[in-house]
Amino acid sequence: MTVSATMSASGLEFILFTVFPVAFRELLRWLYEWQILICGVLALVAARVWGRSVIRAARITARAKQQPAEIRRPAAEPVVVPTPLAAGAEPAVEIPAKTPDLADRLFSLREQIRNTLGRMPCTDEVLNAERLSDCRAIADFPLGEPPSAAGRAQVARFEALKSKLAALRDVRDTDTCRNAWEALVRISMDARDLMGEEPAKAAGHSA
Repeated sequence: MTVSATMSASGLEFILFTVFPVAFRELLRWLYEWQILICGVLALVAARVWGRSVIRAARITARAKQQPAEIRRPAAEPVVVPTPLAAGAEPAVEIPAKTPDLADRLFSLREQIRNTLGRMPCTDEVLNAERLSDCRAIADFPLGEPPSAAGRAQVARFEALKSKLAALRDVRDTDTCRNAWEALVRISMDARDLMGEEPAKAAGHSA
């Protein structure tokens, strides 16, 4: 009984103080020799996880921006005023729809540009058919004419904006997304500046 207990104690002592230290040293040596490969694998895994998160967030943002401006700001429809059809009564009068003012048109233009920018990367990739169609749809936006009460400076800025929209019709499938992206940003900034002039103009007339 005593001999068996002594042998068990010796075996346990051999494992704890001989086998484990040797195995631990070998593990450290192996990790030291392969540390570059291990770090590289961990970096690839982390980059893959981060890249998937970025792509998922970009897709969610793009889907949120796909709602067209026409849905957010519905155009005014003709208003029909019913009248009683008695003897000598006039038939129903249809009032023409009010033409959207300049601020509403510029707002719709910027919304359309924002939706397109949300689907277009700012890279040197050439334009595909869908992105080319988006750019030409913006170029054909019905901007109309400047308000009759607009000043000379505002009319000049309006005409400059129309010229940039007309130049956007010349985009080709050989152009890059970066060039189209920058052109759309400049058009949006010009539209924003014109929108900023609207309150000042209204205030000047009310005074």
